[in-house]
Amino acid sequence: MRLLDKIALPGAVVLDGGLATTLESYGCDLNTSLWSSEVLRTEVEKIEQAHQDFTHAGADIVLTSTYQASFPTFKKIGLTDQEICKLYDNAIDSIKNATHDNQVIVGSLGPYGAYLSDGSEYTGAYDLTNADYYQFHYQRIDALITRGIHDFVFETTPSFSEIKAIVETIIPQYSSENTFWISVTIDVGGNLSDGTPFETVVDYIKNHHESVPVFGINCSKVSAVNKAIDKGLISLPQQVAIYPNGGAIFNAESKTWSDNGEHEQLFEAIPQWIAQGVKVVGGCCQVSPQDIARIDKIVK
Repeated sequence: MRLLDKIALPGAVVLDGGLATTLESYGCDLNTSLWSSEVLRTEVEKIEQAHQDFTHAGADIVLTSTYQASFPTFKKIGLTDQEICKLYDNAIDSIKNATHDNQVIVGSLGPYGAYLSDGSEYTGAYDLTNADYYQFHYQRIDALITRGIHDFVFETTPSFSEIKAIVETIIPQYSSENTFWISVTIDVGGNLSDGTPFETVVDYIKNHHESVPVFGINCSKVSAVNKAIDKGLISLPQQVAIYPNGGAIFNAESKTWSDNGEHEQLFEAIPQWIAQGVKVVGGCCQVSPQDIARIDKIVK
């Protein structure tokens, strides 16, 4: 099923949870620049297991294991184009083996900050030209389209310049056969991670609802999401997607999460978000298949 068909159905839709932290729970070591994409090289069966566990938990939308899998990321560690293409084959084969026709497979596209592997997806401390952003993203998008993926999410996007590059330069390169949504990270005050007021983001993105039919927030604290809602998130003409992390703090150096987070706040917030019109709910880092099963019961 395609993304727009799924979100056109009545009721809220459940997204999967945190792939990387789920893989860590299986014993995978992700303390590399590739993060979850390391498992595509070494233990691809664990990727399929994670997708299966989220499927069994009730996820309507499942994201590919390509968040960190940009061509520059792989080339940085010396992989050839042929080796990179094999990893994309692994990613798509594993998710197709683990899902069914009523689910939507969405290609996960991490931001430029993920390539830096220094936690920049939570700060937005970078600013490239539109052409540079396009050069970073296009090979991965093309590789996924070639393998039958036509729905995409630019997720954990922390930078207003990257949002504008996605909308104005990247999306226009592709036909209407492909659907793109954008999901951003925000700070504790509910503003974009690079400091851009969330109201500014809302004023910009509301004028692009045809090219970006879904917009939302991921890998941010529940309390911050509620502040972004107050700043205009649910006033957008787009369908809104919210999938926070577990609320813990990410250490970019050790690639670990501190404390146990705020899972109960997530479960408590979801009914209110849905009542406010949020269409897609799920989780990001530290949100397990068991958590998604609980969300599925809340939603359905």
